[in-house]
This record gives sequence, C-alpha cells and structure tokens, in this order.
Amino acid sequence: MKILSALLILSLVYVNLSGQNLKSPEEFLGYSPGSKFTFSYQVVNYITHATEHSDKAKLLKYGETNEGRELHLVFISSPENIQDLENIRKNNRISTGLEEGKISGKQLPIVWLSYNIHGNESVGTEAAMSVIYTLLAGNQPKIDKWLSEVVVVIDPCENPDGRDRYVNWYKQTRGSNYNPNPETWEHNEPWPGGRFNHYLFDLNRDWAWQTQKETKARIKVYHQWMPHVHVDLHEMGVNSPYFFGPSAEPFHDVITPWQREFHQISGKYNSKYFDKNGWLYYTSEVFDMFYPSYGDTWPTYNGAIGFTYEQGGSGRAGLGVITSSGDTLTLKDRLDHHYTSSLATIEAAFDNKDQLISEFENYFNEAREKGIGEYKTYLIKQNGNSDKIKAFLQMLDNQQIIYGYPKLIGKSKSFSGFSYQEGKVSNVEIEEEDLIISAYQPQSRMVKVLMEPQSNFSDSLTYDLTAWALPYVFNLETYALKERVDVTSAEINFNNQNATPSSNTYAFFVEWKDFQDVKFLAALINNGIKTRFTEEPFQAEGKWYDRGTLIITKKDNLHLNGQFVNKVLEVANQTETKVFASQTGLMSEGKDLGSSSVGLIHPPRVALINGDGVSPTAFGELWYYFDQELNYPVSIINTKDLSLSSLFDQDILILPSGRLSKFSSTFYQFLRNGGKIIALENSVEIFAGENGTLLSAAKKNMEAEEKEENSINLLKKYGNRERKNLSESVEGSIFKVSLDNTHPLAFGETSQTFLMKRNSKVYPYLPEGGWNVGVFKDDSHVSGFVGYKMKKKSKNTLAIGTESYGSGNIIYFSDSPIIRGFWHSGKLLLGNAVFFVGQ
Repeated sequence: MKILSALLILSLVYVNLSGQNLKSPEEFLGYSPGSKFTFSYQVVNYITHATEHSDKAKLLKYGETNEGRELHLVFISSPENIQDLENIRKNNRISTGLEEGKISGKQLPIVWLSYNIHGNESVGTEAAMSVIYTLLAGNQPKIDKWLSEVVVVIDPCENPDGRDRYVNWYKQTRGSNYNPNPETWEHNEPWPGGRFNHYLFDLNRDWAWQTQKETKARIKVYHQWMPHVHVDLHEMGVNSPYFFGPSAEPFHDVITPWQREFHQISGKYNSKYFDKNGWLYYTSEVFDMFYPSYGDTWPTYNGAIGFTYEQGGSGRAGLGVITSSGDTLTLKDRLDHHYTSSLATIEAAFDNKDQLISEFENYFNEAREKGIGEYKTYLIKQNGNSDKIKAFLQMLDNQQIIYGYPKLIGKSKSFSGFSYQEGKVSNVEIEEEDLIISAYQPQSRMVKVLMEPQSNFSDSLTYDLTAWALPYVFNLETYALKERVDVTSAEINFNNQNATPSSNTYAFFVEWKDFQDVKFLAALINNGIKTRFTEEPFQAEGKWYDRGTLIITKKDNLHLNGQFVNKVLEVANQTETKVFASQTGLMSEGKDLGSSSVGLIHPPRVALINGDGVSPTAFGELWYYFDQELNYPVSIINTKDLSLSSLFDQDILILPSGRLSKFSSTFYQFLRNGGKIIALENSVEIFAGENGTLLSAAKKNMEAEEKEENSINLLKKYGNRERKNLSESVEGSIFKVSLDNTHPLAFGETSQTFLMKRNSKVYPYLPEGGWNVGVFKDDSHVSGFVGYKMKKKSKNTLAIGTESYGSGNIIYFSDSPIIRGFWHSGKLLLGNAVFFVGQ
C-alpha cells in the first residue's frame, strides 16, 4: 500500500541512533514489519533490545501470564524526562489526590497505548514494535519535540497467551505463501480461537472486575501512573473500515464535557492522516462509552480520555484476505493504520497538553469537593457477613475507592435512603459498625458508576451489559443516601483467627454463608477430611446454626490418627475460616448430630464440557471457578471425545452455555445411570424439548399459551428492525430472584438474591415433582435495559430449579450465576449445586 502521509514517510525511514546501535524491527527480527507474525518471546527480545540501546526509554516487566509469558511496559520520553520519570509519575498521582504530597518539578501528559488485548487481533503487537522504534529512532525533530513534553507508555501485548495461540496455529496452517481466500484453512480458527486468555476470559471485559492475572498486574501499575489518555487498539471483521473516536452513544453521564471534546479533537487528528492516505474510516456509530469494564470506559472513569480503535481484520485476516469489495487486506495494511492512529493520538495529546493536565486535575478536584451524583453516601450493613464484606472491600480497593466507618458527631443517625434490597426508599439507622462510602473522594465518579442503583443511558442500543451495581453483585443490604455522611479512616479488620479448642472436641461447625465457605469445604475434601451438612437449623451452646452449616465430627475422621483438631484448624486458618467447636453431639434445640438430616458429603467427581458448540467464555468462567478460585479437581472433556464411556467415572456433568443438543442421548443416559447434570443458560434448552422432563412438559404448555395470545404483526418497517428486536431482548440486566432457601440449592442465602440476565429464553415453573428454587416474579427486573416484551415474558418464570430424572438429577440455571467471574453472590449457589443437591 502506498503511504501518502508526510508523517508516515518520515516515520518509516529507519536509521540507527548514532553510537547507540538501535536496530529497527526489520533489522532485529530479519523480516519487514507486516510480512510475518512475531511470537511473544521475539517481541520481548526486541523491546529489550530497543530500551537497552536508547536513553529515551525504560522497560518495566509488570507481570506474567498463566502460561509464563512476560508482560511489559515501555516508557518513552526525552532522555531528561526518563531520568525524572519517578518524579513525573508521583506529581501526576498527587494531582489526583490519590497520593499525598506537593507537586515539584514537571507535570507532563501521559499517553498510554495498549495493544492486543484480544489475542487474535494480532496486528496490534506488530504495530507496537514499529511505533516504539519510530519514537526512539531520533530522526524526526517533530517527534523529539513531542517527547520533550509527553510521556508515552506502550503495552505491546496485553494478552500474549491468546496471541501466541493464534500465531502458532496460523503458522501451522499456511503454506509457503498465504492464501487470501477467506474460506481456506488459514482463515478459520478452531475452537476456542486466540481471542481469549488462558482461562478463556475476554480481557476487555475484565478491566473493572480484575478477575484475571493479566488484568490484576496491569491495573496495579496503571494506578501507579493514572494516564491522561488511554487507547486500546483492536481489530474487528475483515470487511470493516477503521474506527476511531468519537465513540457512539450512550456515554455515561459521569463523562465530562472535556472528555467528550477530546474525542472530537483526536478524531480530527486521525482523520487528517487517514484522509491523506485515502483510507476508509468511520466514527460515532458503534463502541459506546457505558459498560465500565472496557479498555476505553474504565480508564475514562479513572480520569483519562479513553478510546477504542478498531482495524478490520482480526483472526480471519491472516497475512492477507480478500474482502467483500474484492481488495486484499494485508497485515501490512493493518499495521500501517494502527501505526498511524497511534502517532496521531500522541500528536493530539502534545498539541493539547496544557488542557489535558488542567482538566485532569479538575476531574479529581471536582470529585473531592462536590461529590458526583445524586447520592452522596452509600451505607452497607455488615449483618455478620464478614467473608462477603471482605470480598466486596477487595473490589473497592481494586478501584482505589475510599471507605470507612461513619463519623456522626452531633448528627442524627436516622436517614432516608434508597434500599437496594427493597427497591424503594426506606428509613435506615446508621450504626457504628456500618460501612460508609462517601461521594466526596477522588474516585467519586467511579463510585457513582459502580454503586448507583440505576444507570442512565441515552440509547438502549448498547454494546454490552447495562447494569452492574455492586450491592447486587454481592447481595449486600445497602442504602444510597442523598445526605453526606463523613467517613473515618479506621482500618477495617476481620478476625477469623481460631483459638485451639480442647483435644476432646466432638465436632466443629462452620456457618454456610458465602463462597468462602465453599472454598473451605473444597479444602477439607482435598485434605481428606470428611464433612457433613445439616438440612435443618439447630442450636448449640446458645448459638443458632442455619441450614447448610458444615459439621466435621471426630467420629468421621478417625483416620486422622489423633490429629483431628489440628488438621481441621490448619485448614480453617489457611482459608481464614471461623470454626466453632462443640464438645457434644447433643443439640440444645433442633436435631442432634446423628440425625438423618445431617448428611455426609460424598466428594463429587466433576466433569466440565468444552469444545465445538460450547461458548468459550462460558466454559472459561466455570474452569476458572474450579481451578483457580475453588481449587477443586475438575475433569475437562472435549465434545469430540464426549461419550457415555468418557463419563463412566464422573458424578456431575456441567454443561456451559452452548449448542449441545446433538449429545442429548448421552446426557439422558448419564442421568438414568444416576449422574447429576448442571445446565446453564442456553444448555437448559436441551432439557426443554420433547424428552420427557418436567421442564419440557411445562415449556410446551407455555408455548401453546403464547401462540394463542399473540398475533404476528406483518406490517413492520425495515428501518426499525434493529430497535424492534430490542423489545424482545435483555441487554445484561439485573433481576431479583425469589428463593426457597429451605432447599439445599439455596442454602446460605436469604429469601432473595440477584442474577445478571442475558439469556432471552424463559422457562416456566416446574410442575409437581420438581423444585422451583429460584423464580423471577412480577417485580423481578431491578436495573438495566430489558425490552418491554421480554419484561412481560420473564414474569413468573424459572431462574433456578431442579428435577429428578431416572436415578439422577438435573439442575437448571437460566442465567450464569458467576458471569465473567465477578458475580460474587452466585458463586455460593453454584457451590450448593455441586456439593449439596443429590447428596
């Protein structure tokens, strides 16, 4: 492709720095940029070389992936700025109010460019190496001038595990020359593709939730710098032209006028160079600024101006592919586009550097002084939920959100506030042990985004989830107050230390309230400690224990050879679990420990399906749940190997969302043989067909009623088709689930919880013989967008249920209870399904 831009002509003339022996990517790697894909280790070798041979750069290794690949940042500025880099960083943090001190010396805008968060959007890393070389090569006075007043941070590959998965596959499938025919082998990735990380999470949905190793490492160093501009560079379908900002509506209402204005400014800088080259591009049509966990929105809610740039190509493109227009889109073309937009953004930041700095300070000053949003205080009742509260506070710490206890000197303790649990305004009395999050803090906008009961959006045509308020994620009793309540700075401690009880201890009790207790149970099983659970409440030594309480008896664990007490305490302390000792099996109220209502937990052998037909991310969140969070063994069976014999030694089969109906005969035989199946989201459809389940019979009746009630309107406008479809959709919205917490599937829960609903399929109540453990009632919709037809259809339908089939059990989850690994409250429900149901 001929490059017309004067900036690019200058930029791509590679010359060595005099006396520094800096090599271009072509000289170092032995091939020209865009002619081959580069493995992760080669990228690391090159950026190491580049930073070692330039006084304008500093290399920082900030982490490693699950597969052991290194994560790096390259800091680039003038030699003087590189020498003063720590002071520049500190000054910027001080300007936000997140760090104490006085600004001394330079304040410079920081531009952070992130590439390849989706592994098979592979051109990003190739472009990053060329951008790094151009900035360091020292052959352009214009660029040297930029670097005298700007610090550039480059993350050349946010997802090297996924990228190497793609690159390795592509190198295996192409011949000596690439074939541009999009129907050929090299343009059609096998399951699961290279988009995702090791655990098949979409890392561009994880910025806020920070469940993944790569994200945690990146956010830690991001918070140390707090850039003024952040660009996340992506790819999309091969037939799409380039996208750069301004982004599409809806913009969240915390986004400032300046942040919107700089979207327009940077768009003009990009369009100037794209126009000169005659490259197609578009703006403002897609990629909205709402869901808080993207690489554009999360930085924006942290004071930066965040962007998504999208180049046509992705995993389908390879080294070259014929597009629908008949042209061949090459890797070199894609590289040139990302390269150009990267440099144009740096130029835009340089030309607007003073306003970037001043508006960045204003962003945080206004937050501290005014408190952003209608609600000025968020009150969280602890209610003895120390494990759940601890997990919630970890989420706040991950966002740099300040919290503490109430400071109420001379003020009333009674307030009126919006109750998340009740969905209405009610009175609440603040107590000393309540947790307080004030809107008057540097991260006030982030507080509003993550805590507000209802998010306002200007357009329902959004790109992702439309609700995510943390009180629903953790199912905590929370109130949003319009009055200001000051916060103390006292440290919040959780005392789960266990005193050593008598060696004559008869049993230990552990209350079943949170996912932390599921992890404790898994640890007991992994250590060979036998455990029971109660199906009925009981009282011991004046304390009531609810259904699901774990009971660990000396009698069950004689094999520990006199180490019963020590072994249990060892596991409890390792998992930070509070245990209660009892010297007797005789309870003061309720059933004694030898009762049939106190059942022994038989450690289940769990299998999880992946492969063709399974949603990679749905599988990934389950795999991560067992492997990284629960630390409980799970056998992964690929669909190509799935048969009844492959399930011979399994007790539980988990079906992630997907299209698995062709295996239904295997599933039904597994059930007849006494197995348990946990079906999630779309996989529930397998059992809603004509196969003799209670669900299928109820679904048939529901569909007959719908057909009778509804007439099809054929007079519809083609131009309204997209919005018409919205009436029957649900765009990642929060629904209240009414629970029967006397059933083992809901042990440890209150009478209600909350789920994120993305599945537009609805299921009727199970008839007699099944158990409707969790249901969506008339008033279930809580927050987020849902079409009016979908809202009507979802009323009085099944959320969570179970029925017997043959000698086995089927457990239904209409929606994922652990969506993207961040929906905390559902992790207990899934643990109940695994360990309690069918015991």
